[in-house]
Amino acid sequence: MAGNSKLLNNEFWKVLSTLDSLNQDVSMSELCHHFGDKVKEEDVLDVLTFMRKFDFPLKAQKRDGKTWLCFTGKKPRVSMELSLAEWLSFQAHFPLLDSYEGKEIYNTLATRMKRVEARFPQFDLYRVLEEEEQMNKFHHLIPKDQEQNLEEINLAIVHGELLILRTGENSKVEVLPHKVVFLDGVLSLIAEDTNDRCMVCLDFTNIESSVPVSEHRYKANFVGQEVDDFVMAIRSITGNEERLVMRISAPEKVNLKPQFHFLGSPYVTTNTEGEFIWAASVEVSEELFKWIESIKDEVEILDPQEVKDEFENYLSKKQIQKPLKKAS
Repeated sequence: MAGNSKLLNNEFWKVLSTLDSLNQDVSMSELCHHFGDKVKEEDVLDVLTFMRKFDFPLKAQKRDGKTWLCFTGKKPRVSMELSLAEWLSFQAHFPLLDSYEGKEIYNTLATRMKRVEARFPQFDLYRVLEEEEQMNKFHHLIPKDQEQNLEEINLAIVHGELLILRTGENSKVEVLPHKVVFLDGVLSLIAEDTNDRCMVCLDFTNIESSVPVSEHRYKANFVGQEVDDFVMAIRSITGNEERLVMRISAPEKVNLKPQFHFLGSPYVTTNTEGEFIWAASVEVSEELFKWIESIKDEVEILDPQEVKDEFENYLSKKQIQKPLKKAS
């Protein structure tokens, strides 16, 4: 491992990462056996000398004629607290790191960043950007006269405003909107009626107009978890809810919070192989399958088997419906 080109030397960073992950003393022969033929004892000592320049508490010692790597103190940790703007800016640089994909120096950092992203899903820059993109696409699918309604509802949700909705001839209702989600395959507004302070579910297509009420003294009667419980209760009535479990190969490429999809009680963990396992309560619908289809190259449905079969049938039907290309 001669030379000064340590940055892109895979063996160098592989040894460095391994030494940093050690929790107890280890013999040099055992460590070299772990790396195989590509790494020799002098290579390990070269990395160890490099790490000692940063006061890493590991040194080589002789025991009964054998070389051991022994800890002389507590391993250092580097803590970095970021503001929201700094974290979003950091995420914006992630694509630049892909130029080193496949290198050990990339793998070490990418693994750590995945864990940080999983801990703070509410600050996922690319999820929000993708949601905005999906919102723009969705605007093209709804009638022009309803685009304004959707925009005003989303703004009211963000700003905590009330809305006066017209849902038919001389039919008006004042609501505090909470979220817009697909329920039973229908885009629906979940809100609370300010008159009786109860939760309501309104078909978005039945909303003819909406007028925001920015100044009011109404206080929300339901918190986020209660709103989610209300959505899950509606799903339990329709019988469409399932606990979906998927294996995710590239979490950084997958939007786990798609626009207008209610994913109840989401949970992310990793298995013994370092793969991300994601689970959430979902509504089995064509909209769900459209979302899974958009990320199918990065995920695998593990459970339930019925949903996996339905998704495969959905893909098969789409393939059959595709028109055949004319021979040129």
